[in-house]
Amino acid sequence: MPRRAPKPRNAEVSRAALMEAGAKLFAQKGFAATSLDMIAAETGLNKAMVAYYFGSKTGLYQAILDDGVSRLLARVDVDALDAAPADRRLPAFARALARGFEAAPFLPGLLVQDYLSGEQQMRPEAAASLARNFQVTRAILERGQIAGVFREADPHQVHLALIGGLVFLRITKPFRDGMQAEGRLPYSNPDPEEFAEFLGEMLSRGLAPGTPAKP
Repeated sequence: MPRRAPKPRNAEVSRAALMEAGAKLFAQKGFAATSLDMIAAETGLNKAMVAYYFGSKTGLYQAILDDGVSRLLARVDVDALDAAPADRRLPAFARALARGFEAAPFLPGLLVQDYLSGEQQMRPEAAASLARNFQVTRAILERGQIAGVFREADPHQVHLALIGGLVFLRITKPFRDGMQAEGRLPYSNPDPEEFAEFLGEMLSRGLAPGTPAKP
């Protein structure tokens, strides 16, 4: 019996498959170590499809990064943050980010892999995508300072403290889950949103007027 020809994929399905495979491989191996052949093997598509849909491997990476940041910020209700008391906005934002990382689980690994080399994040397009997240942190800090609940502080340092803790929590999750499943986790395995609120509260207390700033 002759073999039936494979059913052609539509453009939307093919593009999504390339992005899913690229996100997985970039997060595991980094940009430089991920080849188009690897992406093609993961999807069953011709590697030329990357150029067709995204222009290049860099174009694919940028599309994945933009998608990840958009998924992250889709969980952030800016109007609700603005309506919350100024000293509760960092914990609420942190919780939203934790939900965002659950929606884009590839994003922390992708960022960490690339920050080790700096290859992609040095590009203006990548920096602009990531800056969307930083702008929310800066706005929360500045409005808190205007309201008198936060002292003067470097918004970049605040953002690094917030994102750093959440990214580390996410990338260590498989290890902690495995240890917990084997009964070998000697401490609690925190819920992401509860940990995020704890982190946001710690930052808010550290930013309160009267707490010592760097001399």
